[in-house]
Amino acid sequence: MAATIHPARGSSDDGRLVRRSDRLRRFATAALALAAAAAHAQLAPAPGNAMNPAGVNPATAGRWLDEEGMGTRIPAARTPGGQLYNIPYDAPDETPDKKDPGWKVGGFVEAGGLHVFKDDRSAGFLQYKDLKSGPYIDNFAAWGEKASEARYFEASGGAVGLDDQFYRLTFGRYNSWRITAFYDETPQVFTTTYRSLWNGLGTSNLTLDTLTPGGLANATATQAAIQSALAVTPASELEAVRKKAGARVDIRASEAWRLYASVTDQKRQGTQPFGAVFGGGGGGGNIEIPQSLDYSTYDFVGGAQYSGERDSFNLRVSASFFRNDIDTMTFQNPLFVTLNGTNGLDPNAFTTGRFDLAPNNQHYNVRGEYGRSFPELYRANLTATVALGTMRQNDNLVPPSEYSLAGGSVNPGGVPLANQWNTTDALTRTTARARIDTVLADFGLALKPTSGLDLRGKVHYYETHNYMSYEACNPMTGQWGRLLNDGSGLSLLIANTLAGANAAGTSANAFNGAGCDLAALRSLAIAPTAGNVPIASIPYDYKQLVTSLTADYRVGRAASVNAALERESFRRDFRERDETWEDKLKLAYVNRGLIEGSIRLSYEYDSRGGSAYNTNPYEAFYSASVGPIPAVNGQSMASWFHTIGQFRSFDLADRTQNAVKARIDYAITQDLDGAATLQLKDADYPSGLGRVGHQRTGFANLDLSYRAGSNAVVYGYYSFQSASMEQRGVQPNSCNVGSTYYFYSDGHIASASIGGAAPATPAGTTLLATQDVLASNWATVCANASPTSPLFPDSRGWDVTSRDRNHVLGFGVKYDLGKAKLDADFTRSLGRTRIGYGYNPAALGMTPLQAALAGSGLSDLVFAQNVLNANLLVPLTPSVAMRFLVRYESGRIRDWHYDGVLANPVPANNAVYLDAGPVDYRATVVGILFHVRM
Repeated sequence: MAATIHPARGSSDDGRLVRRSDRLRRFATAALALAAAAAHAQLAPAPGNAMNPAGVNPATAGRWLDEEGMGTRIPAARTPGGQLYNIPYDAPDETPDKKDPGWKVGGFVEAGGLHVFKDDRSAGFLQYKDLKSGPYIDNFAAWGEKASEARYFEASGGAVGLDDQFYRLTFGRYNSWRITAFYDETPQVFTTTYRSLWNGLGTSNLTLDTLTPGGLANATATQAAIQSALAVTPASELEAVRKKAGARVDIRASEAWRLYASVTDQKRQGTQPFGAVFGGGGGGGNIEIPQSLDYSTYDFVGGAQYSGERDSFNLRVSASFFRNDIDTMTFQNPLFVTLNGTNGLDPNAFTTGRFDLAPNNQHYNVRGEYGRSFPELYRANLTATVALGTMRQNDNLVPPSEYSLAGGSVNPGGVPLANQWNTTDALTRTTARARIDTVLADFGLALKPTSGLDLRGKVHYYETHNYMSYEACNPMTGQWGRLLNDGSGLSLLIANTLAGANAAGTSANAFNGAGCDLAALRSLAIAPTAGNVPIASIPYDYKQLVTSLTADYRVGRAASVNAALERESFRRDFRERDETWEDKLKLAYVNRGLIEGSIRLSYEYDSRGGSAYNTNPYEAFYSASVGPIPAVNGQSMASWFHTIGQFRSFDLADRTQNAVKARIDYAITQDLDGAATLQLKDADYPSGLGRVGHQRTGFANLDLSYRAGSNAVVYGYYSFQSASMEQRGVQPNSCNVGSTYYFYSDGHIASASIGGAAPATPAGTTLLATQDVLASNWATVCANASPTSPLFPDSRGWDVTSRDRNHVLGFGVKYDLGKAKLDADFTRSLGRTRIGYGYNPAALGMTPLQAALAGSGLSDLVFAQNVLNANLLVPLTPSVAMRFLVRYESGRIRDWHYDGVLANPVPANNAVYLDAGPVDYRATVVGILFHVRM
C-alpha cells in the first residue's frame, strides 16, 4: 500500500514505513506481555541475586533489545512524569492462535564459566552473594501457552547449586486459577577475620579446642594462654544462609470472588558473632563467642476477595510460627572469671556459660477490609479495616544456674547458694507464658464535592495488650532478684543494715521470710540496700490514634495543590510520659504544565508535646518499691535515681520538625531528560539532656538520561545525603547521705563526712562551692544536673556530635553496536561519619593519653565501595549469543571500634576480642556465558 500511495519515494521509504508499523506493533505486544507478567506476580517480586538484581522475567528474558528501538524519526515516548522510555525488547513475531490445540513453548539458558581474581573470600565481596571460579549457570527460563485452553506456565531460576540460587514456577489458566512456587537462598557473611577458640560451631555445644575451661590459676596466666592460642589460630568465616521456599494458589471463583492461600518456609542456619559476659555489674569477664543459628519460620496465609459493582471485601487470615532448633547453647569458658556478690566460690569452677536463645513463638492475625462507593453522594468512597492479632510464646525457662554453687554464699547475708539455684524450682514458674494481643481499626472516607476538589478523612487506631508478668523470686529460699551469668554475679534484694535504716537487729535476710508473696514483702516495711534491683517484668503497652484530613484541589488542567492536617497521639503504660501527641501540617504543589516535565513541592511542619515527664515510672518493678527509703548517714542514694531529671527519651521528648521536599523532572531536549530532587529536614529537641539541639538531614539527587539515536541510552546520577545529631549527658558521681561534696575550679570533686576534715585543695585549683547531702534534701540536690549536684555535676557532663556524609555516583550505557550489544554501569559509594566527644578530663579523672585517644581523637568511620558491571552480548545465531562479563568490586572500611584488635586481641585480663573486623578488598569477576534460546 505504501508503494501505491507514494511511488516516487522508492523502496527505502516504503521499508521505513513498514518497519515503523512493525516496530510499534512489537512494542505494544511487549508492553502487554509485561503487564500480564506483573498481574501474575502476586506471591513475591521476581527472585534474583547480585548477578540478576531485577530477577528473571520470562516475559522479556531471552529476548534481544529491539534492533530499531523506538526510532528517532518519531517523537520519543514519555511517561506521565515526562521521562523517556528505555529501548523496548523485541517481541515475538507470531500471534497466538486460539484455534491451535497444541502448546507453544520457548525458553533459554545462560551458562558458562566464571573466574574470580584476588579477594574472593572477603566479607565485603561475599555479602549477600556467592561468586566463585568454575562453571556457572547464571539464569534460565521456560514458558509455554496453550491458547485453545487458555493455559500457560512460566519457570525461571539462576545460580544453580550456589548459596544465592533462586527458582520460580508459575502455571495456571488465564482468568481462572494460578499456582506459584519459589525457592531462593541468600548468604550473609558477618566476618572473615574471626579467630575461633571452639569446636562445634553451628551446634548447641561449643567445646574449647586447646584451652582449659575455667581458665588457669589466675587471670594473668589465663590471658597469656589465650594470647598463645590465638597466635596460631587462623581467621575463619562466620556466615548464615537464609533458605526460603513457598507456594501460593489463586483461584477466580467467579467474576466477583477470588480466593488465595500461601505457605512459606524460611530457614536460617549458620553462625554469627555474639557477646558473652561473666560476673555482675559491668561483668567480670567478656568475650566474643560464635552464636549458633538454626531458625525456622513457617507462614500461612489464606483469604477471600470480593469485588462488586459498589462493594469490595477482603478477608485475610495469617499464622506465623518461629522455631529455634537450638533452644539453649552452651559454650566452654576460657576465662578466669571475676566474681561479684558472692563468697566462697572458686572462679575456675565456671567452666561453661549458657544462653537461652530466641524462644519458639507464634503469631496469629485476622484482618478484614471493606470498601463501598456512593456515587450519588459526592462520589464518596468508604473504606474500613479491622484486624485482631496475638503473639505468644511459652518457652521452657532454664534454671538460674547450671552449677550447684556448693560452698558459696550471698554477700552480704551469708545465705548458702548450694543446690538452691540449679533447678527450675528456683523460678516462680517454669514456662514464659508470654502474650501480646493487638487491635487495629482504620476508617477512611473520600469525597468529591465539586469538580477539581477531593477530600479525604481517616481515623486509625492501634492498641497492644501485654499480658507478660513475671516476678523474680526463688520459692526455695524466698530471695527476690536473680543470679547473673550462672551465679558468677548476683542481683538480690538485701535488707539494709545501716544504723537507722531499719529497726535495730534487722538481718540482711529479713526479706526472705515473706516468701514469694509481693504484698507480704511490702507489708514488712523494711528498707532495702539498693533501689534498682529488678523484681518483676514491665508489661509495656500503648495505644495509638491517628486522625487526618486531606484536601486536593486542581488548579487548571495541569496543576494541583494539596493540604493535610494530622494528629497522632499515644497513650503508654509504664513509660516516662503517659501521653504524647504530634500535630502535622502538610502542604504540596504539583505542576505538569509550567515546563516540559513536572514540578513537585511540599512542606511539612510537625510539633510534638506530651503530658508531665516522670523520670522514674518503673519504681513498682524494682526494689525501691518494697519498703521505706533508707536515707541515713552512709547510705548511697544513687540507685534510687533511674535517670537525670533533665533527660528526655528521644521518642517521648518535645520536638518541632520542619521538612521541605522538591522534585523537578525536565525534558531538556527531545533526547535528554533531567531530574533533580532536594529534601531538607530539621528536628529541634529543646531537651536539656539526651538528644538535644537540632537534628538535621539533607538529601540531593540529580539524574540525567540521554537517548543517543535509536540504539543507545546513556545515564548518570549523583546523590548526596548529610545528617547531624547531638547528644548530651552527665557521667554519674555519687550521692551519699551524710557527706559534704567539694567542687573545685578544674571540675575535680571530693567528699568527706559532714563536719569532718575538709580534703586538701588540689594544686592549681580553687574551691568553688560545697554541698551537703542530708536525709532531708538528697531527693532534690541529687536529682538534677547542676554545678553543685553531688550525683550529676555539670563538670562531669559530656556531649557527642555525629556528622554523616554520604555520596553515591553512578553512570551507565546501553549501546547497540550492531553485531554486539553493550550494557555497562558503574557505582561509587562513599560514606563518612565523624564522631566527636566533648568533656572535662580532669573531672572524669582521665589521663592525658586517655583524653587524646577519645574526644576528637577518634578517626572517621569510612565506607567506600566501587562496583563496575560490564556485559557485551554478541549474537552468534538467531538463537545463540555469547556474553562477556566483567564485574569489579573494591571496598574500604575504617572503623575505630576494631583498631588494634588484630595485633592485640587480649588487651587486658578477661577481655578477649576474636573478630578483627572488616578488611579492605578488591575482586574481579570475569566470565563467558552462552545464551541459548529454544
